[in-house]
Amino acid sequence: MRKILLGTTAVVGAALMGITVAQAQTAPTVRVGGYFEFTGGYVDDNFDSAATTGLPASRAKVDFRSDMEISVIVRGKAANGISYGAEIELQMDNVTNAGSANSGSGTIVDTDEMWGFISSPTLGTFQFGDQDSAADQLKVAAPSVTNLGESGGWDEFVAPVADGTRYILTTINDGSDSTKVIYLSPQFFGFDFGVSYAPNQYEGENYLQPNAAANNALQRNTNAGSIRNELSGALRYRGSFSNVGVAAAFSAMRGDSPTGSPNRDPNAYQAGLNLSAMGFTIGGHYIWGRYSGSAPGRAGLAPGLSNSNNWTIGATYRFDAVSVGAFYSRGKRDNALPGVNDREQRAIGVGAVYTLAPGLELFANYTNVEDENVLPFGAANTAANYRDRSIDVFILGTRMAF
Repeated sequence: MRKILLGTTAVVGAALMGITVAQAQTAPTVRVGGYFEFTGGYVDDNFDSAATTGLPASRAKVDFRSDMEISVIVRGKAANGISYGAEIELQMDNVTNAGSANSGSGTIVDTDEMWGFISSPTLGTFQFGDQDSAADQLKVAAPSVTNLGESGGWDEFVAPVADGTRYILTTINDGSDSTKVIYLSPQFFGFDFGVSYAPNQYEGENYLQPNAAANNALQRNTNAGSIRNELSGALRYRGSFSNVGVAAAFSAMRGDSPTGSPNRDPNAYQAGLNLSAMGFTIGGHYIWGRYSGSAPGRAGLAPGLSNSNNWTIGATYRFDAVSVGAFYSRGKRDNALPGVNDREQRAIGVGAVYTLAPGLELFANYTNVEDENVLPFGAANTAANYRDRSIDVFILGTRMAF
């Protein structure tokens, strides 16, 4: 009897610890994945023909672009049922930076993300490395189809304005792939949650730069970078009621501005909801917080600036090999200049995707963007130079995922 009790106790203990008895282990396997995307765009942008923008007097309306990412995926499984692995993503769109100007072909290879993980079905997943934040991984955003969205493919074809942004319509930031630790829980009664922490904005082995100003890039230098001690988290629910799928989440992040910075500590919050039935998905998200620009919460908010917000609603319908979608989005940022109203951006778009073969898609979409009270690139920061911008972008393209 004592042996039976001891054996039973061991099995119960193993179950509570997420350990499955007598499972076959799997040595790490490596596979290569990724995607290749080609798009052609036709752009009608009233900033392209205005001499006061600092851009060429007449920019071409038609352009092509290509994008590619390669992922090296490692997966293994221990005898006790614990899964482990790593993932390295190489992106092909980097450029060199010579002073204040980008140079090179735009196809230089660099590391987008690199991270490892340990996962248990009952205890959750622990990730470590250069990976998206928990707030981003678990967020719920407005539904969309390939290449369509408030910051989808359209922004790749237009020039930025004076503050460097093309769009201010987006979702909560992804943590900029800074080196961090992340915990993602298992799902309990439809709910799961996640938390992450990054001590600073740097990634990889970037502890210092080999130049005379090396201390400015030292990771432990509290005066360096744009954000420190970034905490993020999210609570998500996924389930169904009377054949209607429900996904809802609340995501949040906060950080510290560098020591000595006059900026206020950043924060950002996102609430999202999607409902799905009979091939349709409708939903949206709302973002608000102490931030500016196009990446909510990635830097402190300058003194005198008001908080920002943006929201998006969208719908998709999928039937056989075809998916169609539409969205509407609005956002606001404080321009912080007397006599100039807030920057307000509105975008509306429609698109369709056809799956030609497994992993191979053809897509087309149209987006109209109205950007009010923006400072053109190269213009002096005076009230008289702020203008309204109108953009129409038509896109055709193909994407192959492998």
